[in-house]
Amino acid sequence: MSVRPWFASAALVAVLAFATPTSALAAAQSEEPMACTVGGIAIPDGAPLPDEIPTVISCFDSVAEAEQFIEEGAPGDIEQLQPSRVAARSAVAAASTVIVGKAWTGASRSGSALIHYGAGSGCYGVTFGFPSIVSGWNNNVRSAEGLNNCWSTQYDGTGYTGSKLTCTPYCATLGALAAKTSSIVYRPAGTWG
Repeated sequence: MSVRPWFASAALVAVLAFATPTSALAAAQSEEPMACTVGGIAIPDGAPLPDEIPTVISCFDSVAEAEQFIEEGAPGDIEQLQPSRVAARSAVAAASTVIVGKAWTGASRSGSALIHYGAGSGCYGVTFGFPSIVSGWNNNVRSAEGLNNCWSTQYDGTGYTGSKLTCTPYCATLGALAAKTSSIVYRPAGTWG
């Protein structure tokens, strides 16, 4: 009957077909990864935390991929944290890396995850300090959790300074510190920051 509505509909479909993939592709390219891992160094409980730790980060499309990377010994990353132990490390890599905690960009374990790990079995007699938070997560953490006998303390300043909040072991929200975390310490359960 009427040719005009068909052309208008076809033109609309063509515009949507060509516009949607381009805008969807642009959005996908600008999104941050689903999970990144950052390695830490175990410091004996009670010893001073170092002010500088090399930032060794790897990012993945999913939390599961990031956790698998840590389970496999964080190959290529852990050696950058402990260069003097490279030879000994390769023999026991998978058996000695452990997740000490996670921080999320959203409340209640939502959003992108920053997964902290180190060598050892967790916070049994040791502490893991991260004097600064990697780009994309600095002042962007909204929930946090300590794992493997760790409690996490969130600080609003770098170098473990400013206001703080200890998650025992999990904080679904960080209250007044939401989107203000700039450094994190993982301590043995029962230890307050």
